Order: sequence, then C-alpha cells, then structure tokens
Amino acid sequence: MSITEIAAFFLVITLFGLISSEARATPFDCSKNRCGIVIDAPYPNLVVGAIDGIASPSQAASMLVSAQKLGLWRLFPADGAAFASEIQPISVSIAPGRSITILAATSETRLSNLKIGQLVRFAPHRGLNEKPRPNDPYWVGVGCVILLCVPDDMACEAFYRPGVYKLSNGAELDATGENVLPGGISIDTFSMRPKTKAN
Repeated sequence: MSITEIAAFFLVITLFGLISSEARATPFDCSKNRCGIVIDAPYPNLVVGAIDGIASPSQAASMLVSAQKLGLWRLFPADGAAFASEIQPISVSIAPGRSITILAATSETRLSNLKIGQLVRFAPHRGLNEKPRPNDPYWVGVGCVILLCVPDDMACEAFYRPGVYKLSNGAELDATGENVLPGGISIDTFSMRPKTKAN
C-alpha cells in the first residue's frame, strides 16, 4: 500500500469517526444539537418514535437555561428547579441519527413508567379533558406521551412509521416540524397509523 493510499485510508477513517460521533451525539446535547429542540414550545405537532433519552432533573434545568439563551422556551419562568419538577424533557428518535426533544408533565410521565426504547406518540394537549389550566405556564408548554409499543415488538412497530406529523390532517413534516415533507405519508391523527390510499 502506497503512502498516498495509507493517507487516504486514514482520512476516510477520521471523517467516518467525525460523522459517527455527530450522529451519536447524546440526547439533550445543547452544544451540538440545541438540546434536540427543533421548534419552540408549545410543540404543535404529532410525533411518533422511540424514546432514546429521558432527561434527569439536572439535565432539564440546564436545558431550560440553554434554550432561553437561544430565545426559546420563554413562556417558562427562568427557574430551573421548578421547571425540572414540573416538566420532563424526552428525546424521541424519528429517524436514524435524528432525535427531537418533546416536553411532558412530570405528573403524567411518573404514571406512564416511560423507558428507553419504547415506541411512543406525542400529541399536544387537545380535547375537553386537556384544556390549559389558567395561569399555568408549564401546562401550556407540554403535551401528552402515550406508549404505542414495547421495545423490540416488531409486530406492533410495523403498524407505525416514526416521524413528525401535522396535528390537523396527519401530513408528514420534515424534521423542523414546519414544512410538509415532499412525498411523505399521512397518518390518522388518533390511531397514529398511516392512512391507506383509499383514505
């Protein structure tokens, strides 16, 4: 092997390592991926994906500081301890190497017993039982997370397609959650399952 070939080989290995480390950036990494925040709270879209991170109270408090420095999450009081006691940030993988952070109430997530690897759906609060509580800055910023499939239940997971979807009609959105994905699918906004062509 020539010196040029060896140098090229090491260059490829180095680039692969850099790409891999970026793809493997830990959830809630505020220095690399804006803590996984793709859109300001309250998050208005439906999300289907596998949990790949559940923030600790200290991570949640740090995320609030980082987000507010970016001009995000301004609806929440700048009190990290109160934020961490009221809100549970959860990282959801929507595609290989792509995760977003959604926010749920800690009172709800404690009951749900959420774990890494579970396929879940996130929805903004909607319906008669989920009206915003008056003067509660935390309630208006969170949504509801429900378990769809336990880890490695391939038969269950086959019914769903991870991604971000528009609340009004189930149209698939890009990772920013702001633009309809060209060639994307649509899901039923209650079952979270892809619509058939007849629908």
